Amino acid sequence: MNGARFKILVVDDDAGARLVMRAAMSKAGFAVRMAAGGQDALDQFRAEPADMVMLDVDMPGLDGYQVCTALRAEAGPLLPIVMVTGMDDLASVETAYLHGATDFISKPVNWALMVHRVKYLFRGYQALLDLQASEARNKAILAAIPDALFELDIDGCWIECRAPRADLLPAPPQALLGRTVGETLPPAAAQAFTTALHGALEQGSSVGEQFELELPRGRTWFELSVSRKAVGSGQKPLFIVLARDITERKQSEEKIARLAYFDSLTGLPNRQSFLDRVDREIARAERSGKRLALLYLDLDGFKNINDTLGHAAGDLILKWAADRLWDGLRPSDLLSRVQVGFRPDALDFDLARLGGDEFTAMLLGLEHPNSAMTVAQRLGESMRRPFVLDGREIALTSSIGIAIYPEDGTDAATLLKHADTAMYHAKNSGRDNAQSYNVGLTDEIVRRLELDTSLRAALERREFHLVYQPQVDVASGRIRSVEALLRWIHPLRGSIAPAEFIPRAEETGLIERLGQWVLETACADAARWHAQGLPLKVAVNLSPLQFTVPGLPEMVRDVLARSGLPPQSLELEVTEGAVMENTAATHAALQALRAQGALIALDDFGTGYSSLSYLTRMPITNIKIDRCFVHGLLHEEESEAIIRAILAMAKGLGMRVTAEGVETGGQADALRAMGCDSLQGFLFSRPVLADAIPALAGLEWRVADGAAPASDVEPGTVH
Repeated sequence: MNGARFKILVVDDDAGARLVMRAAMSKAGFAVRMAAGGQDALDQFRAEPADMVMLDVDMPGLDGYQVCTALRAEAGPLLPIVMVTGMDDLASVETAYLHGATDFISKPVNWALMVHRVKYLFRGYQALLDLQASEARNKAILAAIPDALFELDIDGCWIECRAPRADLLPAPPQALLGRTVGETLPPAAAQAFTTALHGALEQGSSVGEQFELELPRGRTWFELSVSRKAVGSGQKPLFIVLARDITERKQSEEKIARLAYFDSLTGLPNRQSFLDRVDREIARAERSGKRLALLYLDLDGFKNINDTLGHAAGDLILKWAADRLWDGLRPSDLLSRVQVGFRPDALDFDLARLGGDEFTAMLLGLEHPNSAMTVAQRLGESMRRPFVLDGREIALTSSIGIAIYPEDGTDAATLLKHADTAMYHAKNSGRDNAQSYNVGLTDEIVRRLELDTSLRAALERREFHLVYQPQVDVASGRIRSVEALLRWIHPLRGSIAPAEFIPRAEETGLIERLGQWVLETACADAARWHAQGLPLKVAVNLSPLQFTVPGLPEMVRDVLARSGLPPQSLELEVTEGAVMENTAATHAALQALRAQGALIALDDFGTGYSSLSYLTRMPITNIKIDRCFVHGLLHEEESEAIIRAILAMAKGLGMRVTAEGVETGGQADALRAMGCDSLQGFLFSRPVLADAIPALAGLEWRVADGAAPASDVEPGTVH
């Protein structure tokens, strides 16, 4: 603010004095207004306040003292009010100050000195205004700061306390002031203050020390920012401390950490955090000379739950499975679950979800490796209990692999890999069991990987071919149909059994392409026989996984159209497992295939579910009796009873029956006598190449006479 902008109100009942004073002040650069008396002065000031009032004391009406008192009350303590009077006794001066005057000037006035005196008063007034503005600004800043503000000395003694909310303080300010942090805070919080104060003493400031307090508002985290305060020489160091509430930030960090270290669905640790934990426990086990075990568990058939009931149901089953695994572990087998507020470097757990339907458990302090198998069997037993979802029982089993430290690996990654290998061995051993790792399993995995690699290239290299095994019609003794069987000749390993490579094709996802190639080849061969005057039916096996791929009926229809084979000359063989594992989708696909004219055979009947309920719902035209019953037919009453029951059931439902694995004339005679429609087995022919089928089709078998062919023709066979 400069002098030209200052407004001075001159109050005097003497017109000459007013004019002289105005001339002097105007010359100095001030804006001057004049009032002829006390009331006039108050009226003008109220209408337009001035920056200074020069007030004569002796005036009629309201005198200067009265006006001064009124102005001070209305304008506040900072307004400069100068009393100008001819009285210069001490009592008059004292009276002026008692009524609120800022300064006192006696007449006659030295105008030059008076101007400088006024300028000095204005400079002081401006300084006060600036200070007042600064204090207001600082007050606003402090009011806007959401942090608790403290002043402490180097001993941690509370000198001043201020907080925007009382619930941010560990105690009321009066209970803190004069005491130390050690006397008023928990040890960990007091130590954080002490560390921050000494850091600021050495470096001038300190930021980042954190501590936790249990306040009435709940558990609260704070972060300290400390700055050293300037003090006089020899004085005890003082510090300004800001304590910021970072509870929301800590909670967010915990959530992020949980996402990084825990499975969001089950709340269990994830793969990385589990491996970190295992490595730490291995280091402890190495020092103590103790064992530990990893159990790798996979839920058998879980994919069907997602496919049939949906992913929401699958997620619920996974949560229940995780809870059941916790319950299945003895207290001595596991450590406590991790709670909110953990540190990632201090995770405490031994059960984890690796992803999908795969879980792992770590067992500590094993005295003997057999203990791990005992726990695994208990977990397997717990998983066999059906889950109940919306009133429906859902049965699941588990395959479990076990690896032991140090016998099966000395680091987490190796142990987990070997436990995984053992789990796959359990799967390949029929599922619903537990297996321990051994070195031979790794060799098996390597062979399996090599097989997978070769399998992917086998189609392109034309290493597959089909052979056909005749099915003899009992009534006519003639071949009416043949079953297509897939064979693989590996360039290095030679012939590989279907039982070895078909499961690998299913697991690697190649079964769809391979199944389509088989169907195309079989239909093309059958169409060629038809062109030669041999109207044979051809039976082709479908993998259960082919029913999980949309468009199976359309694919079969297109293959038939391209080959020219009549749909009624194609019989598609499905297993009981395929029918039951994905009932809704399989039922729809079979109905569509049957509507196209294709025949449907149920393969290996009697070894699986064998339920009349699904037989009546499915469009099945032929039932194939499994070879195991045919093998025991002549010497096992149970096998004979089962075959008779199957035949009676099939006849009642209007279905044909084919017996597989017929190897002796006695078996053929018995099956013919029981009413079996067709027979298949080595007694008649081993599987042969397509070119050999026309010769076999020309033969007539006397089934009642031991199945000897009526002709002496001996077609070539393929084993």
